Amino acid sequence: MQELLKNKPFVTMVLASLLNTVGGELFNIVFIVYAQTMPFAGLAVSIASMAWVAPALTAILTGYLADRTVHKTRMQVVIKLIQVCIYLAMAMTIGRSKSLPVFLLLVAMDMASSMLEGYAGSLWMPVLKHLVQPGQLHQATSITSAASNVAAVISAGGGAVLIAILGNRFAVFALINAATFLLAGILVAIGYKAFARAEVAGNGSPVGKHVGLSSSLRMALGEFRSSTFLVLMVGFGCLVNLLGTALQPLLNLGLISMPEVWWGSYGTTIAVINGISSLGLILGALLAADPLRRLPMAHLLTGVMAAAAMVGINLVWLHIPALLFLPLLVMNYLLGKINPRFMTMLISTVGEDHLAATMGVVQTVMMIGAPLGQMIFLTLGNLVGIAITMSIYASLTGLLALTILLTGLLGMNAKDPTPDMGRRQKSG
Repeated sequence: MQELLKNKPFVTMVLASLLNTVGGELFNIVFIVYAQTMPFAGLAVSIASMAWVAPALTAILTGYLADRTVHKTRMQVVIKLIQVCIYLAMAMTIGRSKSLPVFLLLVAMDMASSMLEGYAGSLWMPVLKHLVQPGQLHQATSITSAASNVAAVISAGGGAVLIAILGNRFAVFALINAATFLLAGILVAIGYKAFARAEVAGNGSPVGKHVGLSSSLRMALGEFRSSTFLVLMVGFGCLVNLLGTALQPLLNLGLISMPEVWWGSYGTTIAVINGISSLGLILGALLAADPLRRLPMAHLLTGVMAAAAMVGINLVWLHIPALLFLPLLVMNYLLGKINPRFMTMLISTVGEDHLAATMGVVQTVMMIGAPLGQMIFLTLGNLVGIAITMSIYASLTGLLALTILLTGLLGMNAKDPTPDMGRRQKSG
């Protein structure tokens, strides 16, 4: 890790990405608060809460555009300037009217910035590959993942403090967001020459501007036809997201009627849950060289779902506070390892002319399950009660854990190229 931290272009990239995440996450929190001030608060909060889906579902398109972009570093600077202009315009618009059309315009502007951020993230991938040594790629993706999680924690804490200080001065928050993107753009400009050199090093494979979206998608889907492991990972990833992302909303709902599991108060318990989850993700990503690096992905996914099942079992039958927090720490620690390792595999094995498009397909398929799972289990929780819902949840997560484990033992583990990937790359 020390060698990577001495790599100034890599550190500059991480800092620029961290500023992007802080700005985006902070404004997402504030925008929900703003939506609550609308005369149509219920509709506004629902729209604002689901606005994140659109950028996730456009990942294929932004990935395709990133693959076709010749001057990726130059485009990074352009994107940051556009985002600065978007939030300056939002600062001048927000709070001036509480009409539905103006609110929808603000949502559209925020979504446009989020989609641009997805495009910028796709532009970084081939550059990152050539900024670090091959044997450092896994550690590099782990650091970028940890930085993103740290930024989310900073945004949550900073958002709460700033809301308490500034109140409903939403235009100020938009200006703060514009400033974070401006600083990120300045960092990209500082590292411009190094990024451009890495970009040129990655241009051994032609960008192929003549390739259309359908052809690019066929190339991306070709990666799935040639890799059974990739198909299984994406399929299980979709199911893990469907069940995993439903856990936090279920806890928010279920703990209301379970004071025996609280640590102090309901609010404190939710805050501790969020803190432990973030801590697990950060530690899992940073401690990339621990003994778990040798485990196949199927075993890690099994552990994630087994930990989620334990949370459900505890809430329904055991009611032990420690068994609420420890499985969440384990679950997120394992997730913190899975994401960077999977990204490293894709960056290492997929051709650069369709790398971002492939990542877009993977992200879209995996994220489809998230809103569906939340909708299903929250609806069940309100209709049949939290005890029955958590029993169903624990049963399904346990069943999925067993399915993944057996699939791994029956052949998925043998096809898994990711265990100890950093050591293999270094020796290779």
